[in-house]
Amino acid sequence: MEYRGYVAAVEFDESADILHGRVVNSGSYPIATFEARDTNELRQEFERSIDEYLAWCEEDGVEPKKPFSGKLNVRLGSELHGMVAAAAAAEGMSINSWIVRALRAASGSVPRSTRLAAQATVEDGEGTSSQSTSE
Repeated sequence: MEYRGYVAAVEFDESADILHGRVVNSGSYPIATFEARDTNELRQEFERSIDEYLAWCEEDGVEPKKPFSGKLNVRLGSELHGMVAAAAAAEGMSINSWIVRALRAASGSVPRSTRLAAQATVEDGEGTSSQSTSE
């Protein structure tokens, strides 16, 4: 579930016959947890929890924990860093764009047009593509 940029993960507790949710994209500790007996109530509780959290932050003058910023520092090691730089250069891409594309592919979130272009290249038997995708 997603609301106002916050994402929740949900688990079902069979012994209590209840759904438990928690915000998962606000850092190490969830900013909100909630529970409900059905999915409609669960969504309402999730949204209520986020609204209350944001209202509390505003009331107390506290900066709310935000969903991930989009910045990520990764330690690759010099050998892998060199391999990534070479692969990106070979495809005419920046290292950042190349890594974003690789992470999207690994997470299953590659844009459909990119997947179709890659599939067509493989089906043509070329195995490589001269096209580059920009970020």
